[in-house]
Amino acid sequence: MKKVLIALVIIIVFAFIAFKYMMQAKDLGVKADTSLVTAFEEKYGKSNGSGKIDLDVNLSSEEITSVFAVWEERDRSFPLRDVQIKFNVDGTGEASGYIKIATAINLAKNLGYSDTDIEKGKEYIKYVSGDLPFYVAGTGGISSNALSVNPTNFQIAKINVPDSITKPASAVVSDMITRRIKQIGGADIKDASFKSGSFHLQGSVPETIKY
Repeated sequence: MKKVLIALVIIIVFAFIAFKYMMQAKDLGVKADTSLVTAFEEKYGKSNGSGKIDLDVNLSSEEITSVFAVWEERDRSFPLRDVQIKFNVDGTGEASGYIKIATAINLAKNLGYSDTDIEKGKEYIKYVSGDLPFYVAGTGGISSNALSVNPTNFQIAKINVPDSITKPASAVVSDMITRRIKQIGGADIKDASFKSGSFHLQGSVPETIKY
């Protein structure tokens, strides 16, 4: 009986550790520093005289990760937290963090998705509670306000998501980001890419953005 009890305890502890591991986002080794965003805004936040800011900049993994951290602070409807972004010299990018399920649903409503579309999305997460860790790697970018997302690896809770789900999910993400850009009135993104280990952004954005 004692052996059975000990074995049961070991199994429970192992299952708990495995669950904790699966529910942790992958660490890309990139740390957010909000002072980088402050410096960026002070350097580039100058109006061109028409209420817009012209940008043609290259930003590091740390700077973009910091932008996400500040966005999370400022925008209550932002559906991600603890995001890390890493740009690789081979032209690929990586992202990890947590999806805030409840917030993502509210954002979908604000972006104009129908109740039918939202209910379909809920089918994939009906057994999930709390925030979901994610990891994605691949290529992508924006050209003339048109977004492309081409993931080569997509994981939810350390589980590889098959292409049958990844491809339609990529289309949804692209559509959501495109809708969000349109909500930021006057944003004109000519190029947003990470082809050489950093993020290149060229275009113009409103001088003041309402989150």
